[in-house]
Amino acid sequence: MAAGKRAMIYRIVGLSLIAVGAYILLQIAFTDVYTGYKQRQLQNDWDKAAAGVSEEQECAPALLSSIEDSPTIERAAATLDETEESQEAIGEAKKSRSAETVAEEKAAPPTTKARQKFKEKEPFARIVIPKIDLDAIVVEGVGAEALKLGPGHMEETAHPGEHGNMVISGHRVTYSRPFFYLDELVKGDLILVSDATEQHAYYVVETKVVKPTEISVIEPTEDRTLTLTTCNPRFSAKTRLIIVAKMRDGE
Repeated sequence: MAAGKRAMIYRIVGLSLIAVGAYILLQIAFTDVYTGYKQRQLQNDWDKAAAGVSEEQECAPALLSSIEDSPTIERAAATLDETEESQEAIGEAKKSRSAETVAEEKAAPPTTKARQKFKEKEPFARIVIPKIDLDAIVVEGVGAEALKLGPGHMEETAHPGEHGNMVISGHRVTYSRPFFYLDELVKGDLILVSDATEQHAYYVVETKVVKPTEISVIEPTEDRTLTLTTCNPRFSAKTRLIIVAKMRDGE
């Protein structure tokens, strides 16, 4: 009788373990399908936005050329050319304006490029890591809902190509596991991050494992730094895997 009870217990435990395993596998499969679908949507939106920027850049020179070739401007210029007095007045005005512009530029404080603001879960950048065959859209934010869509950019950290520390986090097991193979990166490996207009090349300079409470890895830097973070080891959140990459001078 005791042997029968033990057999029954073993059977129940075995079936329970199988059920738990099946649930985990189904959860991973479901999250992969969900994130894969969302990533395709983000990729389409990103490609459309990038195409729109390219069209605007292509149209700008043509628009300027059409303005310069305008008959109205040509007639106005011809009228001004008719008198030497007009030409001399224009020349003096240009000299005066040039001197004023130089003085203003010297006096004005240095300006920085206006930073685009992104809403949470909005497409922020595109990350490509050739070595691990990763090509994904990075969304704004590192909250639970944002990371379900793909890698997330930590708010208030640097943007692509900027001086400072750009921090991007991503799942390693679920939700398409974008950083599953992140541990395979070594010093010198290439990471490409694109915004709407440019592609920026970062090169791995350091890999390390830290405690989840180690916040120094996300602190600002003086150079152009990219920090990737994910859970470590796989199927655990005991520690964090950190990949540090930097842009090289002149790129």
